[in-house]
Amino acid sequence: MRYDAIVIGGGLAGCSAAAQLARHGHDVVLFEKATYPRHKLCGEFLSPEVQSSLRTLDVMDEVSALGTAPMTRARLTGPDGTRVEHALPGTALGLSRYRLDELLFDRACAWGTEGRPGTKVTAVTGSLAEGFAVTAGGDTVEGRLVLGAYGRRGVLDRTLDRPFLQQQAPSVAFKAHYTGDLEAITDTIEVHAAPGGYCGIGPVEDGRANVCWIGRTDALTDAGGTPTAMLEQALYENPVLRDRLRGWTRASEQFEAVSQVPLMPKRQFVDDVCMVGDAAGMIAPLCGDGMAMALSAADLVAPLADDLLSGRRSAPAFKHAYETQWSNQFGRRLRVGRWVHRTAFHPTTTRALLTACRLLPPLARWLIRTTRG
Repeated sequence: MRYDAIVIGGGLAGCSAAAQLARHGHDVVLFEKATYPRHKLCGEFLSPEVQSSLRTLDVMDEVSALGTAPMTRARLTGPDGTRVEHALPGTALGLSRYRLDELLFDRACAWGTEGRPGTKVTAVTGSLAEGFAVTAGGDTVEGRLVLGAYGRRGVLDRTLDRPFLQQQAPSVAFKAHYTGDLEAITDTIEVHAAPGGYCGIGPVEDGRANVCWIGRTDALTDAGGTPTAMLEQALYENPVLRDRLRGWTRASEQFEAVSQVPLMPKRQFVDDVCMVGDAAGMIAPLCGDGMAMALSAADLVAPLADDLLSGRRSAPAFKHAYETQWSNQFGRRLRVGRWVHRTAFHPTTTRALLTACRLLPPLARWLIRTTRG
């Protein structure tokens, strides 16, 4: 076959997996429907746990050179102004996907991946036993292994008839960069809960702040259907968030938006296509572990896929090992994340949880530790 591995999606998980497989000498092609650089809806929070993944890719120096914003504390507030603040278990980094994704794509290509940006995959057929055919950009390519790293929800999910699509996710999320007086969030990641949603704020490069929020679809509709109105009418019921954004100016040309945010469980294999990153399972945004999970998933699948492609592991053994290790590494944090996410949508339970975390610091440390590696 022409390729050992076909990777669909050039985000964090896809670029990292492609880079590592290419570094092991495999023929890899990486399809990304967009072109670089490009913005993505993301909290843009690189937790302390992510740095080992960046070292695996030999990009820590380049990441630092992009002007990352360090963070050592987390601050959470409720709709009534209740707040709790705790130290992070190390130094996190704020860096936009606009910068990071292009860096990782370039690293994958430098290590031997054939990168095809601006190429949309529309169909996948085949199996691990017989190989795959992938239709992309009007061409069809063949490969022994397909990694689906195309994000939380995509066209291929419908093509593959994934069961999670049958479940409703009545939520919508937005993201934009802002400028203004950022002194209050220096060295700090914030999450502000409000009736029907929550908003995360953290510094990124170039003196900007990433403002990213998720809420119920009806809150958007009730506010008139625009992200600015939703932010100002629904989420501004949190007085700390309202004061925080006073005087800030949107620096992004437009909002990044996603509807039907799927936090429900997913399968790691669909018709033998191996799912990685958000395509395999998405953690609640407030946990701040999505970027780390994407890179960790690539670190997990790469050696197993290398064994498969090198003949050291059979296809059934590859599937069993990946599913087992993925569940062991991410299963509990996803379950806890879904519970905390639901809690954040209700003012009474949010206030109770924040009060408990303030009075019982070990509880807060447990929540932080449990929702990450």
